[in-house]
Amino acid sequence: MAEAGILPSMLGTWRQHDLPEIVARLVTRPRHESVRTLVAEILRHGFGVAYHEIDHEVQLPEIHGRADTLFGSVVFEFKSNLQHEMREVMARLPDYLSERERQTGRQFLGIATDGAAFIAYELREGILVEIGRHEPNPARAQALLDWLEPAVSSRDDLSPDPLTVERELGRSSLSFGRARGMLERLWTELRTRSEVLLKRQLWDGLLREAYGTEVGDDSLFLQHTYLTVVAKTIAARVLEQPANDAAAILSGRVIDEAGIHGAIESDFFDWILEVSDGRELVLRIARQTARFRLRDVQVDVLKSLYESLIDPAQRRDLGEYYTPDWLARKVVVHALTDPLRQRVLDPACGSGTFLFHAVRRKLAAAEEAGMSQGEAVAACVQQVRGLDVHPVAVIIARVTWLLALGPTVTERLSDLHVPVYLGDAMQWNLRQVGFA
Repeated sequence: MAEAGILPSMLGTWRQHDLPEIVARLVTRPRHESVRTLVAEILRHGFGVAYHEIDHEVQLPEIHGRADTLFGSVVFEFKSNLQHEMREVMARLPDYLSERERQTGRQFLGIATDGAAFIAYELREGILVEIGRHEPNPARAQALLDWLEPAVSSRDDLSPDPLTVERELGRSSLSFGRARGMLERLWTELRTRSEVLLKRQLWDGLLREAYGTEVGDDSLFLQHTYLTVVAKTIAARVLEQPANDAAAILSGRVIDEAGIHGAIESDFFDWILEVSDGRELVLRIARQTARFRLRDVQVDVLKSLYESLIDPAQRRDLGEYYTPDWLARKVVVHALTDPLRQRVLDPACGSGTFLFHAVRRKLAAAEEAGMSQGEAVAACVQQVRGLDVHPVAVIIARVTWLLALGPTVTERLSDLHVPVYLGDAMQWNLRQVGFA
């Protein structure tokens, strides 16, 4: 059996021991040409790249130099020892990236490696900025493919399991590294604008209400912005609607016009739409999330992404603890003994883990009882509802509730209103939150 993550179509040409052997050779720093050959083998057999798609020693006459290897939107720079040759990387890689971006009109990624370390860079206003690094280990050879995957793979059938989502979009991913840099730059540019500042203050006020203390800082605000954009681009793909309008994605218009309401709304995280770079960031993230087979979601995947983005010590200080999916599933099975009759309200739903499994249990019971899928969807709308005081949790929980419907969402009998609400279940003045 091949290692998890290697494409099934590659199994005939890449045996189980090949990747660990290649990584074992890479970590010895086998010199420039050997590193180039081994990385080419990884591209060809690990990602199914055809030999003719990889360009070596590409002449860039405008800057009087040659890029070691080009593939897609990545420039590879190979060295014998990065520690000793880092000055040359910092001097030449910016020229290679800027020239390719000038020629193509696309943003490029630079990866410098001597085999023992892979360091990813991008240009920001002409300055080379590191966005991620990976040190290969033969004992965990697959981790190198996982790290490279967002940059070099064109797969559009990624499994929507927590590990894959975290690998592609989480804290250590190249996707997040690039997005974080862009968000930091946009925040520096826009933070003094009155509308943007107001949205930041509204977010801070809601968090203060949720936690009872001052917790918001710029770093957390940008992490929440990224997480919200990811969640909203996922929601836009539920009906496989075109996701080529950043404003329509963040406002929810993409799915609202298709008859799904209350899942996505405009909020304080659409501050990035103020400039074209922010809109392009939304579309870039949308292209990334569109690669997942969302119809196959089996757990609350956005919870794992949140956990990977927010520092564990910070989550502990905030008192945030998350119920594992296996435990939530057991609790739901134990509590919903008559799924088609019982109603569910989670008054502190967080990311929506219990809501997800409650919806799935009702759908399974409806199918067993011979109900139509449209009737099953209607039952979920009426009988599975959530509430939370945390504004970001509510955004995520709404998308999680929608994902729980899976393909049955297309069989709804009428417009659908996602029943997950922002509110404080501990306040006496909230007399009713949903059920008539």
